Order: sequence, then structure tokens, then C-alpha cells
Amino acid sequence: MFKLLIILLMPILLQSSSINNFSKKIIQAKLNIVNGYATECVMDYFYTSSGWHKIEGEVGRNGLDGLYIKKEKGIVRDVLVAESKWNTSRLGRSGKNKLTKQMSQKWVLRSLNRLKKFGTIEDYEVIKRFVEHNQYRARLFKLLPVGNDRIQIKLYKIKNKGFNTYDVFPEKDLKSIVLSTPKNSFEKNIIEAYNYCRRTGLDKYLSDLTDRQISILLEDNYIKANDIKKVIL
Repeated sequence: MFKLLIILLMPILLQSSSINNFSKKIIQAKLNIVNGYATECVMDYFYTSSGWHKIEGEVGRNGLDGLYIKKEKGIVRDVLVAESKWNTSRLGRSGKNKLTKQMSQKWVLRSLNRLKKFGTIEDYEVIKRFVEHNQYRARLFKLLPVGNDRIQIKLYKIKNKGFNTYDVFPEKDLKSIVLSTPKNSFEKNIIEAYNYCRRTGLDKYLSDLTDRQISILLEDNYIKANDIKKVIL
């Protein structure tokens, strides 16, 4: 009932001439979802544009952010499991007493089993064997705002040291990208993907905003709750 009430009140809250604490918390929660959604969306572009094929890996908003494979002559030759994190977000824990580390081999297998339980998954048995034998790649993909006009991608390798433990190693820190002045085609494509992903997220989770309001918000590299004042005052 409470969730339904929030949904019904959201149009009124967004049209208000001021943001009270209650509405600001609601908007912030939705913006956190938008930022997470955009990060995962950019990650999908990053990997699929380099030859990986995405397999749907989530049930609702839970599960594997990124599940990708590469095939050769129709046979799966490589499996990549990736988790996306926005800004300062970190890998978490789940399960009983929060003992299962996110992105551990145990967590990945549990997520795959949950996918199988709720529906079909392309090449499921093959992917599962790769994970069971610890012959898959695991990555953490981070997208961070830098200053007021830049974003940066940071990549980390996750190396299993056991069924539920691992080490995280920096793989690559790409140079920060100025949103207004891309230096090459890669930066241009990342910026286009970032803005497309943020717009899609805003359309999905803050659907009462107009195209003009969304365009104003996209002028900033990091949409925050206070930014909403720019478009509703």
C-alpha cells in the first residue's frame, strides 16, 4: 500500500514549487536507481561493442548486472560476469547473515541457479560449467563523476581464491572524459551511450519530467536530488 501511495503521489510532488524533505528522499531514491541503471547500461555498451554477446542475467532488478559470452562456430568459448557500480558504491554481501560475497563464485552460481528457476537462459548449462570450473572472467566496472563535467571508467579484475573469497585487482583506469569535448571516437561513443542511458533511466523512473526538463538535467555529469530544483521551480 505504501509503495502504491508513493507512485500515486509522485506527479504531485514533482510539480510542487518546492521540494520538501519527504519528496526529496523519494526523488533521491529514484535518482540512485537512475544512476545505477545508467552505469549498467554503459557497461553493456562497453562490452558488447568489443565483441561480447549479452545474456540476460537478472530477475527483476536483482542478479547479474552483466553476463556475456563469446562464441566461435556456435560454441561458447569465453564467459564474462561483470558487476557495475556507480561512483562510490561497493560490492556487497547477501544470503543468510550476509555471508555470501557479491561476485564470488558462490554468488555467481546462486544467481545462475535463480535465473534457471525463473525462466530459460541461453546456453545455461555451458555457462554454468565455465563457472563451476572457475574458467570464467569476473570484472568490476565502475563509472564515476569527476568534477562537474567529466566521467571516468575504472575496470577491476576479480580473481577467486576460493568458493566465497577473492582478490580485486585494478585492470585499467581509462582517462577521464570531458562530456562537452570528446577527444576521439571512443570518448564520443561513451558520452553518447552515457547520455542515452541516463535519459532512458529518467524516462523510466521519473516519467513525469518533460523532454526539456530531462535535457536540462543531462547538462550536468551527475544528476542529484538538488538538481531537480532547476527544472521544477
